[in-house]
Amino acid sequence: MYAGYDRASVAELRAADEKLIVETTRHFGSREKASAAFIGNGFAYYGRNDLANAMRRFNQAWLLDPNNPEVYFGFAVVLHDRGKFCDASAQFEKAASFGRYIPGMTPDAARALVLCAVEDKSLSGDAKALMFSRADRLYEEALSTEPYKGYVHASRAASHYWRGNYAASWDAVKLAKSLGGEIPEKFLQMLAAKLPEPQ
Repeated sequence: MYAGYDRASVAELRAADEKLIVETTRHFGSREKASAAFIGNGFAYYGRNDLANAMRRFNQAWLLDPNNPEVYFGFAVVLHDRGKFCDASAQFEKAASFGRYIPGMTPDAARALVLCAVEDKSLSGDAKALMFSRADRLYEEALSTEPYKGYVHASRAASHYWRGNYAASWDAVKLAKSLGGEIPEKFLQMLAAKLPEPQ
């Protein structure tokens, strides 16, 4: 959302935004279709780890259709990868406020919640516990629809790790691997340093 900057107050930016809206709406047939196209382009950049261009496309998608929940999912994943976990969590919640989580978004939203709770030193113990509980519910929701998706278990392994639940993290790693989930070697080394893999 351009960091909340009022682009309409700068004539050049306002003109550029209006031109983008007119031209892409004409090309795609509607602002909603244009927004969806920019979202797809944003995730293509994200897949190449080009976070700057991904965020640029998600911002343009937001400009075209601020009611597209996938815009906020896009913001969230970029913010997560930039290490801004609490900001990412807020964007996941905004995406969900449209009535549903986008398929595949739930484990990412849960992990961002856990990382935010761990990172934000100003939170009380009760506030952290509520965030952990919410993350657990999101993981349960994800597993209720995709119990055999290795990615969900891999994400949960990371969540357990950051909460200091190393044995539970190893259990989730084992499940993730059995279901074809990818576990980064660096994460396995970090986990083993905390608790050797149970035999």
